[in-house]
Amino acid sequence: MRVILVEDDAELSRQVALRLREAGHACEVCARGEAALRRLGAADFDAMILDVGLPDMDGFAVVERVRAERRALPVIFLTARDAVTDRVRGLRAGGDDYVTKPFAVEELLARLEVLQRRSQPGPEVSVVRRFGRWVLDPRRRRLRSGDETVELQPRECSLIEVLLAHEGRVLSKRYLLENVWDIRFDPGTNVVDAMICRLRRKIDTAGQASHIETVRGKGYVFHAVP
Repeated sequence: MRVILVEDDAELSRQVALRLREAGHACEVCARGEAALRRLGAADFDAMILDVGLPDMDGFAVVERVRAERRALPVIFLTARDAVTDRVRGLRAGGDDYVTKPFAVEELLARLEVLQRRSQPGPEVSVVRRFGRWVLDPRRRRLRSGDETVELQPRECSLIEVLLAHEGRVLSKRYLLENVWDIRFDPGTNVVDAMICRLRRKIDTAGQASHIETVRGKGYVFHAVP
């Protein structure tokens, strides 16, 4: 993968970049958010590892600008903030994963590998799925409705595919964590709720019921026709 690492701690960024390169990834380092945004505008990357506490702007603002430009770049937040509200804010801003400092670089590499698997294009023959007014193209990770196109992040696309595959069935948060995030333990955040909220903003139509119904205390149900 070609990774952009945005971290203002020079020693930490040196160590992480070294391990990324040893693992076979190409890595470019930026110490400021604006510099990272300029590089993202000039070159293609497969993933971004992003510190929240940057000198010029916080990482949440960086991701919001990336998402505003409709880029589906996978993002792992790297930060000393471990409060649930901060983690949820990062996921709602458009992050895909969250690693708190101090951390083991091996864990970061493992999470990057999970994102890489999620980001890989599907088989040559892609099964296009329809629900409501949308057509889902999982290979290109996008939704289409007439002239409207919505780009999906890897986990957003995986979440829709899992929901569609079990249409009409209640799926627990634990099931979604295991089958969308590859997480088999309690991460201590409402990451599923945050992703569901983000997905609703993309697929639901104002004035109509949501495609994704919350079943209190049990999980979520997907309805192709709300």
